[in-house]
Amino acid sequence: MPAPSAEILHALSTSLSAAFTKGLAGVKSQYLRIATEVPSGSASNTYGWLSDLPTIKEWVSARQFAQLSQYGYTIANKTWENSIKVKRENIEDDQIGQYSVIAQAFGQQVAEFPDTLSFPLLVAGFSTLCFDGQNFFDTDHPMAGGTYSNVVGNIATDTGEPWFLIDESQVLKPILYQNRRPFNFQALDDLSSDHTFKNNEFLYGVDGRCNVGFGFWQTACGSRAPLTVANYEAAVKVLQGMKRDSGNPLGIRPTTLVVGPNNRAAAKKIIDAMLVDGGNSNIYYKDVEIVDSPFITTPA
Repeated sequence: MPAPSAEILHALSTSLSAAFTKGLAGVKSQYLRIATEVPSGSASNTYGWLSDLPTIKEWVSARQFAQLSQYGYTIANKTWENSIKVKRENIEDDQIGQYSVIAQAFGQQVAEFPDTLSFPLLVAGFSTLCFDGQNFFDTDHPMAGGTYSNVVGNIATDTGEPWFLIDESQVLKPILYQNRRPFNFQALDDLSSDHTFKNNEFLYGVDGRCNVGFGFWQTACGSRAPLTVANYEAAVKVLQGMKRDSGNPLGIRPTTLVVGPNNRAAAKKIIDAMLVDGGNSNIYYKDVEIVDSPFITTPA
């Protein structure tokens, strides 16, 4: 077979790009169930927040401006990539089918990549600080009038696979997915390039810039205790009991039960079973939605 022409290489790149797009469309990511996506225009974003968002109040005299700088929280963007090299002979010998499969796999990886960042960070919330200087899931978050817990069970001794009850209706969800530059598919397939001349190969890859961090701890309750009806009820009570600094209810409503593989059956028994205990009506049937993520695992 003759050496690949620029037209053949262009057709190959187009084919690989299409395979990448197909892989991208073939995965239904879940990160937006727990994360708020925030655009980024620099190397990092710094978020200035109050302990809770200001509420609407009667306009009596002058406006009452909240100062959104009580807490500072910075998320630095990271650059991510995945790349392959294709020997020129493979294209000459028409052995390119395998690379379309790889390009499609690249697309699948990109589609689920936000999940691989967001859900593990939620798991890490038991030992990772958030904007108020406490671990995201902790028993003593400082607020006016005292401290609040967003944990069910004993945070020091529970060791099971974690599960979470969240309010995904909030604008600021438990996780922030900070998007600096979306992933895209690129090809270095110029016959006249120095790299091709020196290495007798073509390069294909994807890259992007992003990172994740924590949103408001008040929108999530976490637990490593067994997922039982009693503990589910306790988590509901924790979320519904969240208050503003003023002492008024924050208005958090549980919407989503987030679990990993080991708690999937327990979650479905509590939420998806119409009847329990040999035929009694399940008062929690469809109480919330279940998000089952393979990226929630028991911390080492």
